[in-house]
Amino acid sequence: MGRSNNGRCVLSGKKWLRRGLTVAFLALMTAFLCTGCGEKVEDDRTGAPTELIWWTYTPDGNAPDDLEKVLEAANRISAERIGVTVKMIYKTTEQFELDQTTGEYYDMTFSCDWCNDFDVNAGRGYYYDISELVKTETPELYSSVDPWWETGTLKGRIYGVPMLKDLGAEVFFRLNSDYFETEKGLTLPEEMSFGELEPLLKAWKEDNPGDYPFYISKGGVAGLFQVHERIAGNYLVIPYSKAGTSEGTKIIPVFDDEEYVGMLRKMHEWYEAGYINPDAAAVEEVPYSIKCPVRTGTAWTGFKGWSDRETIGFNVKLVRFIGPNMSRSTQQGSLIAINAAASEEKAKACLKYMQLMYTDRKFRDTLAYGIEGEHFDYYKDTVIRTAAGTEHYMQDAFVTGPAISASVVSAGKDDTADPEQWDKVYEGYKNARISDTQGFSFDPAQVEAETAALDAIWSSYASELVTGTLDTDETIKLMRGQMEKAGLEKVQEEAQRQLDEYLEKFR
Repeated sequence: MGRSNNGRCVLSGKKWLRRGLTVAFLALMTAFLCTGCGEKVEDDRTGAPTELIWWTYTPDGNAPDDLEKVLEAANRISAERIGVTVKMIYKTTEQFELDQTTGEYYDMTFSCDWCNDFDVNAGRGYYYDISELVKTETPELYSSVDPWWETGTLKGRIYGVPMLKDLGAEVFFRLNSDYFETEKGLTLPEEMSFGELEPLLKAWKEDNPGDYPFYISKGGVAGLFQVHERIAGNYLVIPYSKAGTSEGTKIIPVFDDEEYVGMLRKMHEWYEAGYINPDAAAVEEVPYSIKCPVRTGTAWTGFKGWSDRETIGFNVKLVRFIGPNMSRSTQQGSLIAINAAASEEKAKACLKYMQLMYTDRKFRDTLAYGIEGEHFDYYKDTVIRTAAGTEHYMQDAFVTGPAISASVVSAGKDDTADPEQWDKVYEGYKNARISDTQGFSFDPAQVEAETAALDAIWSSYASELVTGTLDTDETIKLMRGQMEKAGLEKVQEEAQRQLDEYLEKFR
């Protein structure tokens, strides 16, 4: 990926092909070979492997049940290949914040935009500057991540290694293919606009007049807001449609994002037509026991996580209607940073360990999915989780390394995933709309009273607005009037001032 004049990422297909996700590399998976992984970094005094303390993320404070036996298997591989083992410690967002500020020691740590904030911690000097070391000590790691190093860079210096995964927001209709394709004989495309869903809703309603094809909860359509980057609350945004233009850094009220409001208007039309459940604004969650033929969700091209027919009740076809849209925050979904207090030898060991994650498929799969034959099995160049794996070693793959260097997960032998899925995902990123805000985060300290009032106004109307329950334009008119009186313009001006000052640092 090159770097254009405005700082936006431009993907190079030739570089992507060098990442190690080629068919030739996949063929090495069962050989357990790691070429160019570097010399071992054993303890000079004892000859024992160097042990690293690795902090990673858990949403609930719990590590997987079988962590210790999986780590034992992974440590055997890494000890043999590079003379390094790890002790993995899982932490919640709150634990990260506490332990970073109190100075508890670690060698490498999970970091991202939404947990253990990468830009904040790198700016505070918590993370090791690996700008030169990663190139000299682990050139294969550097080439594997290239061209996405900007994600782990602050003020021209590299402080984190991106654990590459889905980097852009893509939102999909999750459609009942048994009904629409098998029963109705329709051909569902790979992509459609939001409005093009309407004939499918109409067909279902005509066949099932007592049901609601688009059964939704009070939060509205999952992922609909991904057409813009939120700056302050839900009410000040920058549309991705403006990326790369003179308006790419202009903050506007959400009511002026025509792409978003246009979809809300459609929602109201569909509510009036009986396609949406009349109690949507009061429903907390839509369980899978309600077999609605249309749901939505944010994922990536080729995702198989919603293909469990036993749970869903039918075969699912994903059709994208938003994205890919990118910002620094979406790109910073997973990084590993090295403690600034670590010795140079420990820093080298961390980098060699991360290089092994990127270059040894068997090792990466062990960290991601567990022990072959117990937690998962290989099938047609993909992995299928076993019941034991699902129950005792289930977690998001990105918390233990890069998703792109792990085998792709199939839902089952009758629903296999594309082994080259990530090649196609990243190929699609060539056409991504990429925010111009460079990871800006608004500080509401100077307008706390106004933002509190605006948040309250938004909350009082949100459920009815985003579910289509109330007339879109009439509701927006009421909300805008109340928000303007509560200080919308003042907050907008303050946010714009902060963004303009922030962007000066990148110019």
